[in-house]
Amino acid sequence: MCTVSYIPCADGIFITSNRDENDLRAHAISPSAENFGKYKLLYPKDPGTGGTWFAIRNTGEVAVLLNGAFEKHVKLPSYRKSRGLIILEIMQSEFPEKIFEALDLSDIENFTLLLYRNKCLWEYRWDGFQKYTESKNPDLPHIWSSATLYSDPVRKNREQWFSSWLEEESEIDQQKIIHFHQSAGGEDKENGLLMKRSTISTVSITSVKINMAEIMMRYEDLKQGCIKQSRIQLVKKKTKPSFPESFEIAIRNVLTRTLNWEFWPMHLIYAPMYFYWFYLSARAGSLFFFSAANPGRKNAGFAMEKKSDSYAFLPPEYYPNSILCEQNTAPEVLRTMLENNAIDFPLIAKPDIGERGTGVKLINSFIELIDYSKCSSTDFLVQEFIDYPNEVGIFYSRLPGSQYGQISGIVGKQFLSLSGDGKSTMESLIKSNSRHLLHLKTLRELYGDQLNQILPAGEEKILVPYGNHCRGAKFIDLSFMISEKMTNTIDRICKQVPEFYFGRLDIKFRTWEELENAEKFSIIEMNGAASEPTHMYDPKHSIFFAWKEIKRHWDLLYKISKKNAARNAVPLMNTTEGLKMLRDHSKHIKGLSSI
Repeated sequence: MCTVSYIPCADGIFITSNRDENDLRAHAISPSAENFGKYKLLYPKDPGTGGTWFAIRNTGEVAVLLNGAFEKHVKLPSYRKSRGLIILEIMQSEFPEKIFEALDLSDIENFTLLLYRNKCLWEYRWDGFQKYTESKNPDLPHIWSSATLYSDPVRKNREQWFSSWLEEESEIDQQKIIHFHQSAGGEDKENGLLMKRSTISTVSITSVKINMAEIMMRYEDLKQGCIKQSRIQLVKKKTKPSFPESFEIAIRNVLTRTLNWEFWPMHLIYAPMYFYWFYLSARAGSLFFFSAANPGRKNAGFAMEKKSDSYAFLPPEYYPNSILCEQNTAPEVLRTMLENNAIDFPLIAKPDIGERGTGVKLINSFIELIDYSKCSSTDFLVQEFIDYPNEVGIFYSRLPGSQYGQISGIVGKQFLSLSGDGKSTMESLIKSNSRHLLHLKTLRELYGDQLNQILPAGEEKILVPYGNHCRGAKFIDLSFMISEKMTNTIDRICKQVPEFYFGRLDIKFRTWEELENAEKFSIIEMNGAASEPTHMYDPKHSIFFAWKEIKRHWDLLYKISKKNAARNAVPLMNTTEGLKMLRDHSKHIKGLSSI
């Protein structure tokens, strides 16, 4: 972390680092590959802090740390976090070259960070007060020396050694680069690349070569006299499977979607029912006959309604601790909001106006949250992650003027998950299940190299921890569980939301008994007029059952909306207003694809 060289070559790049450290400091742990989210990182580890000075990602990025920024600084007695952990945070980001500006570096010791990504080279410096970013020419060789150990004249002298050596060498390989890092300035023990002072010396040399196919690291521990060579395959972000595999997966997915109506496109499922919609519209005198169903909600909760509005009238204990954030909220503001609301990781981020789980993500670190904020095209909610094991959707309705409401359907949600057998990789297990295979592309993007892991026998791994059918959850009809006690509980909750008569509550809970008693549960979503009777998606049901349930719930929607319109003398939405609402909603949902 005190001398770094960068050298491009015909088939890749070389980056080499000499680590100068106090002789009393514990030996570093030799490099090993670890999974960080969807990436695999190869790096030596400091046993005290768990950080590093040299990290490589299996997608081809390299980050190297040097002590100090521009000049030698006065070291404080303690700091909030080790600089070596900053590298690991940056390398977890989908956009490591952008994340430096977003990091909170207050009370972090001065450093210089070098980052190579996508054939670009960046130099980031933190002087304890201000950040500096400079793009370096990746087609030219470079050398850096730590500002804390080497004065400006010495650094310039080392640059001259580097230039002279490059002029003398016609063909450069890793062995010659390492020799340079071992011998340059050899007579000057205090300032040579292999340095030795009273209590500080060069303790290791780390060198990496990246070509088109793989990453090769050579780590030499000078104190213990051992050398470790490691290599990992370079994974490209958009790796395409072979044609035979792609063809087989495509055929299996087509068959699964064709033979199981629950996977048909929404408009195909609803196509015959649209005639009934037009019939109800003619009776009501409005294509948007639903528009008075929930007078207290925007557009009755059919479209363009904010999720945050649903929580406005519920007691806080009924829903997850939530924060409404503007798109591209500054990192320091995000951090303050999390601290003020006592929300920790993991957490859930989702668009404030969404549909069918689009843009919903489990966020495991602050870096991931910054990435989400930067990618979001709309305001979004940050919510505590509710880890209750069960989730249901409960369909509720109440006729205006009636004292009590009713439950017309309950759907249980089985999250997309795997069960290990001790032999098969996660990807193999996904491919063996037709339901899971439909989501293979998304799971590859989400988990990356982790899919090559073998799950121990009997271990359950939840792949997608939220109950959206389009995100892989299996829906089970639990309507037989409707009871008077459950109906009274849900009715009591829904009456606390002004003028809410029709919709579905998606609830996570611990046990059924506790849910019936309104204990240990959390309302994840409170949907309005656009709610589907999702229990119809149980694989045991036919498409005819689904059509019957759609009709039954549209009849309820029609009756409730007409009665509200008559009671409150509120005209139903006209065609111009309704079409504008649909256009706005469609445009908004398309914008969520970037998240």
